[in-house]
Amino acid sequence: MILGLLRYLILFLIIGNMPAYMLVYFGPSYGSAASYLTSFLLIVYFVFVKSWSRPLFPFLLLGILYFTLGGVNYVKYDPSNYFLKEFLRFMILVVCAPEVLKRTKHRDIFYLALVGAFSVVVNAMVFPESNMIHGLVIGRYSGFYLNPNSAGTVCLIGFALSYSIKSIKWRYMGQFAFTLAGLLTLSRTFIVVWLLINIFAIYRQKRNVWVPFIGAAVLVLVLTFTDRTIFAADRFEALSSFFDEGPVKTKTIKHDSRTATWAQYYPLISEKPLLGHGFGSFQTKENNLPGAHNGFLLVIGEAGIIPFFLFLGVYIYLLVCSLKIFKQYPEILYMCLVLILALMASHTYFTSYFIVFMSMYLYIKLRHYRVPHT
Repeated sequence: MILGLLRYLILFLIIGNMPAYMLVYFGPSYGSAASYLTSFLLIVYFVFVKSWSRPLFPFLLLGILYFTLGGVNYVKYDPSNYFLKEFLRFMILVVCAPEVLKRTKHRDIFYLALVGAFSVVVNAMVFPESNMIHGLVIGRYSGFYLNPNSAGTVCLIGFALSYSIKSIKWRYMGQFAFTLAGLLTLSRTFIVVWLLINIFAIYRQKRNVWVPFIGAAVLVLVLTFTDRTIFAADRFEALSSFFDEGPVKTKTIKHDSRTATWAQYYPLISEKPLLGHGFGSFQTKENNLPGAHNGFLLVIGEAGIIPFFLFLGVYIYLLVCSLKIFKQYPEILYMCLVLILALMASHTYFTSYFIVFMSMYLYIKLRHYRVPHT
């Protein structure tokens, strides 16, 4: 009973992005406390769980290689030992979290992601001014997740898992809520991946053709009843232009594209392909660069080609295995697509843990589905 409650608390802290949320909304002391609490509870759970299984070696090795090789060229003055702290936090996660994830079911993550989606809706509808107060993106909403793209990723994971929920009522309620919250982020990645999941879902089972109508209904509600002044004007106008008589505003849709951002980092990668430029060099806005916004570029740019090939191999493995069991477990492929495409828009893999946490969950589920019980 106690371990069960502890597991749900750990899930909430990680899936709900509590350390970062507490940091921004309540201050550094609360953020640090939530971060240390997460690591501490992971260790406690790991110590007191009755049976240990083999560690997830690819993720363990990835963490060691990334931080070791990335540390070679880490030359910043670091009085707070930030690098060491992040290394220890990540290693605690990849060692201890699998014991939590092995005992976690789809519905657990679905309902916790639903709480996160609700936080996005509340952020947009009740407290839209909080984004400006706390220095967050104005006009795009993210709830617990602070960054609208991260919020969109959580909503997509919840949407993907909705296809595994047996209760028709909760499945449709979840799909409605995740679609609404995802649209409130005004994330282009959310819209593209949401459509992609629907295409695969309809291909697998024709009755899923009704799900896009849920999305259409949500979009009509947002465009009709929402105060447009709370949104980022350019993105909201681009979204609504699909339904106006005038031309679609493709210029806004293409503005600040990820491919242009990535291209700024290609010369840096070619300069130091073996060991990279060091931890943090592709994450922060330095030398007039915006941050890589790509997990794959992050790894090769900061730690070199060796961890990059391992990183790439992990996600190719997840994708191939997900395709093999698509007919039986379609939600696994949907989650895999979400994570891979989210990695192509994010550079926080080793410091903000939702993507790596869900990647380990996916890896565990794939091993479970492919190895029959004896």
